[in-house]
Amino acid sequence: MKVWLFNPPSPSSMGYTREGRCTQEAGAWATQWPPISLACVATLLLEDGHEVKVKDYSAVGQNASALYGEIQIDRPDIALWSTGTPTFSFDLKLAGGIKSVSPATRTGVLGTHVSFAPEEAFQEAEIDFVIRHEPEAVIRNLCRREGASPKTVAGLSFRDGKNRPICHNPSAPFLDADSIPMPAWDLLDLDPYRLPLKGRNFLMVAPMRGCPYRCSFCTASLYYGESSRYRPVENVLVEVMANVHRHRIREFLVWADTFTLNRRYVRQFCQGLLEQQEDLSWTCNSRVDTVDPETLKIMKKAGLWMISYGIESGNNAILKRSGKGITVEQTKNAVQMAKEAGLRVAGHFILGLPGETEETLNETLALALTLPLDVAQFYAAVPFPGTRLYEEALSCGWLKTAFGHSQNHASLELPDLPSERVEAFRRYAYSRFYRRPRVWGNLLSMIERGAFRDILLSLKRFSSWAGD
Repeated sequence: MKVWLFNPPSPSSMGYTREGRCTQEAGAWATQWPPISLACVATLLLEDGHEVKVKDYSAVGQNASALYGEIQIDRPDIALWSTGTPTFSFDLKLAGGIKSVSPATRTGVLGTHVSFAPEEAFQEAEIDFVIRHEPEAVIRNLCRREGASPKTVAGLSFRDGKNRPICHNPSAPFLDADSIPMPAWDLLDLDPYRLPLKGRNFLMVAPMRGCPYRCSFCTASLYYGESSRYRPVENVLVEVMANVHRHRIREFLVWADTFTLNRRYVRQFCQGLLEQQEDLSWTCNSRVDTVDPETLKIMKKAGLWMISYGIESGNNAILKRSGKGITVEQTKNAVQMAKEAGLRVAGHFILGLPGETEETLNETLALALTLPLDVAQFYAAVPFPGTRLYEEALSCGWLKTAFGHSQNHASLELPDLPSERVEAFRRYAYSRFYRRPRVWGNLLSMIERGAFRDILLSLKRFSSWAGD
């Protein structure tokens, strides 16, 4: 079969990342992330002998007309693309354009939004199927059953013929850790993926999947499961070195929901990197309650230069209500440990969670200004389908619109805090944080020579994201 996998064009000039629980404008990090999910799907399809094309239309700056033109020429059997809550309506409309130039092409979508609200995807008449949750095994089994009934493919929702009911097959089991494939980066143009402060190309490495935590606002444990599945360290190291030698990549984003939960695994991974004797540099995210000084030191020694913490709020009551399971004191300790290890630190904050008031907004900003952070991100709370926040927002009538929610625009009308106030405070928080000499000095010290060619684009993207 001929299968096309793609990240859709962007509905704006800023570009969009649609990857697992992170679906947001490129401005959030002043760059776009490589579509690792699509690249992993491609690996399994290639193993089965299919003809596969992977393209990131958003990253290369091509629009829907370019997509339709290429589809018309190639006429794939299947076109499958990533979707996200912020771009949901735009993403679905692509199906009609694809069908208009290649009627026989079967159209399908994947991602967190359609995993928990598949029926919404079928409001677009030309969507043929939806892949729910982890996509690799589902699309592989669908392609293996070419010509057979899709009713046997676990994890698939589909139209059972024209004008007939939508079928939702039982969910598919998650892949074993040993079976999680390495991404087929060879199929992508990797040039657009550059770190904004360094100007170097980077790739994502996913050493594990799953999250045992149930934060009310997050889809991680729902999409990839509550069990933390760690790939063998040796397997991950082989992937890293393949990227070094094949693609000359030395910058990595370690993409994992709870990477530092298993600190023994992290130390083994770091020791393996050190034994490679390569000059590698990487970043990762972490909870504040799963780090310790010794682990952070070996991570730094192995090439980690920035760690990103999900801090969320400066108010313990909001943290408790959201199910985050951390305290403000733990946040302070984790940031201090990272700084003592010589790391740059990024803090992620969510504004407008249930229970938020003017007072708690100011507590969160005060925490952000007090902590020795190098970078801060202020998100508006988004009720992603499937989350407890989504269910609470529906039952309480807080939702402004059915979908299209983005983390740079407030979408909840809380009883004591209108969305307009959250948006205004978000802009104010960015202004207060970044208009300080210490922060600008830190940012300037991180800029490397190779970044100057892209620095204006990075600033434009980030300013758009921050709401300036």
